[in-house]
Amino acid sequence: MFYKVILFSIALCLSFPAFNQDFSKSNAVYFRRGLTTSAPVLSDVSNESLIAKLDQHSFQLYWKAKDGKYHLVNDKASSKKKINQHFLYYSFDEKPFKDADFVLLPSTFKTKFPVQITKKSESEWVLHFIADNKKVYQSILKEYNTSKWMEQFLHTDTSSLTLKDIVFPGSHDAGMSVLTATGGQQKGTINACNTLTQLISIEEQLQQGIRMFDLRVGAYNKLLYTKHAASDCMEDAIGGGYGERLKTVAVGLKKFLEDNKKEVVLISFSHFCEKEAPLSQLQDSLLNWIGAEHIYNNSAATIADVPLKLLAGKVILSFEIPGWNNPLFPRCDMTDTSNAFINFRRAYASTNDMNKLLQTELDFFNKLKIGVAKNDLIRLDWQITQSADEASAICNDFQDEKLNPIVNGAILLANMIRKNKSIIDHAKIANLQLPVKINEWITNKTINHRNRPNIIYVDVAGTWATDYCVSLLQTPLYQLN
Repeated sequence: MFYKVILFSIALCLSFPAFNQDFSKSNAVYFRRGLTTSAPVLSDVSNESLIAKLDQHSFQLYWKAKDGKYHLVNDKASSKKKINQHFLYYSFDEKPFKDADFVLLPSTFKTKFPVQITKKSESEWVLHFIADNKKVYQSILKEYNTSKWMEQFLHTDTSSLTLKDIVFPGSHDAGMSVLTATGGQQKGTINACNTLTQLISIEEQLQQGIRMFDLRVGAYNKLLYTKHAASDCMEDAIGGGYGERLKTVAVGLKKFLEDNKKEVVLISFSHFCEKEAPLSQLQDSLLNWIGAEHIYNNSAATIADVPLKLLAGKVILSFEIPGWNNPLFPRCDMTDTSNAFINFRRAYASTNDMNKLLQTELDFFNKLKIGVAKNDLIRLDWQITQSADEASAICNDFQDEKLNPIVNGAILLANMIRKNKSIIDHAKIANLQLPVKINEWITNKTINHRNRPNIIYVDVAGTWATDYCVSLLQTPLYQLN
């Protein structure tokens, strides 16, 4: 077992001075529960003696069928369904009905058989399941509050740790969960399939534990919006889309920080277009909507010089602009060497081939084995990028009534034959492999204390990514045990 998870349950937290808040009584709107897991290990329980039972617990486990519907794992009727791959999902909702209500456990949790869940405490259970090799494995499952995970596990208000010492989940093109409008020279080619990168709003991502957000901002109908485009300026791009309105994002962030005064948020702004969204307008708007009291005012040389206790309850609004110097909007960069306050060390694969993504990230971590600079935050960029012809074809008008039915059918057939996928579909497939590969690289020492990731940066960000980061924080790699 490459790691052992040691997470304090919410109920037990009340007995520790640093945990004097009852997380279970948080505002219902902002209280979302996550489930951490220890790495599955072989159990003493034999295959024959494993009893399918569920002690009382606040979540349910599900399989996902090929028709997209979810079925309870221990329900006899589920065995008659055509289940897709038998991965395990969980939900704390009494009546979950949409995809976002179900959270995928790491893909090492896979079974075709009913499971056994035994209660250890009010927020801790032991899961036994039969794997593909017919052996019984067990794991510890523990409940926590995703809205307050940094407070709960890092004691941010008193911590001398820095963002370089921890790992936290990040969201790529974070504002693109909706397509408000399209733009660019060929805006007719833009649709949800080749533009959207997220399934839930930034406010909901915050509640689900995401703490780093990548934002690009543009103007649509004279209002500021998040955007996703191939060029900095929308009018120069072949095509692009506008997502969430920036005011909605900023006001939601302010409310989140007011309700969760010990959480830390990092936002990187990039791909600026002065003629579309002037910097002065962007800065003034952010100050007005978020409030200076919630924005980190920097006086340090690097992020390594800023302990979490100075960041608790605040957001770092970093701007990726060469030569930039503004304490309320400290400079970030994304290169091998930089003197910026934050330098995101990353490797972007720019491929729709999963094997090429894996090789890119493997080479990246091997390159960093000897260590990084003080201002470097190591970011695992886990994105599958559509190829140009895939982006132009997928979801593109094969159901458009204006087109000849033969053309519609030809485009649909081409997508099926070439197995073209949307950004979201690519991400769901790639995200299945993320915990498996990171665990493998930790085990074989590809990832060590010098090159361990600080940000797990993904499309389709959500509770699953927070669960994994919180579990990683409890391993020897991050030395928080």
